Amino acid sequence: MLNNSSLIVTFVLLAGTALSGCHTHLNGQPDEPSAQVFYPVDQMVENIIYTSPDWPEPLEADLYLPKKRGLRPVVLMIHGGGWANRSRGDMDGISRKLMQQGYAVLNINYRFAPRYTYPAQLHDLQQALQWIAENANRYRLDLERVNTWGYSSGAHLAALIGGIDNDNHLPGETASPPRIRSVVAGGIPSDLRKYTGSPIVMRFMGGDNHEMPERYAEASPAFHVSSDDPPVFLYHGKLDFLVAEDQAVDYYEALRAAGIEAELYLHRWRGHMSMFLFGGDAEIKAIDFLNRNNTLSQLVATE
Repeated sequence: MLNNSSLIVTFVLLAGTALSGCHTHLNGQPDEPSAQVFYPVDQMVENIIYTSPDWPEPLEADLYLPKKRGLRPVVLMIHGGGWANRSRGDMDGISRKLMQQGYAVLNINYRFAPRYTYPAQLHDLQQALQWIAENANRYRLDLERVNTWGYSSGAHLAALIGGIDNDNHLPGETASPPRIRSVVAGGIPSDLRKYTGSPIVMRFMGGDNHEMPERYAEASPAFHVSSDDPPVFLYHGKLDFLVAEDQAVDYYEALRAAGIEAELYLHRWRGHMSMFLFGGDAEIKAIDFLNRNNTLSQLVATE
């Protein structure tokens, strides 16, 4: 018979075993203990109008700036909400975490469906990239290290802007938009061609898949996979019944087949919202991924 101490030890071992099997991290780097450097806030610039004066509606963003020397790598942060609701406030927590890691973060709002259908939201992101380019000197933003991060519909937009042809500029642009260095996408609907009769996707696209198959393909990050795509970190809940797991798995496999650096973090017990609300370990792995692709560890060592 086990005594109380033995029972406690057994419970701890079983719990540890169960927790260690909660997630799968494909192509992930081995965990290595490293000294964390946390940067204090240098400046918070709120309610920036990042769109041009002639844009269909003014769009706001918040800029998070860490106190650090030299140029700051950038993350363009994009919230979810089915392309139709929510706001940049949802991404405040992760924006602050990234700022503490040395990133300047532009956390944006964008236009909503059904009033504005695809590609309006993509054009909004292009406006945000143009704002970053035009204000790089003012805020010491590194245009060689501009990344995107999004969740759900925001993940779709983050990956789409990373994978499209960066030579397609908008009329009236005064600066070349920076290329995307890497992408972090959680709960991503990567292939809209898989959706037929979805009210959420139809509202965003302005019609159903069978009515506009070419448009659905064009709006799908998975359709744009090519050998010059930036590295991509994907995280997803295996119990996600809003955005199926295969949306992340198939996209990951397509990226790897194209020779793109990609990682996939799958959590066994998370759904769509719980992955967003309680995805702390996934976010840590994603930040490590960003740091590697932005050579941030080398920069920290010299500061």
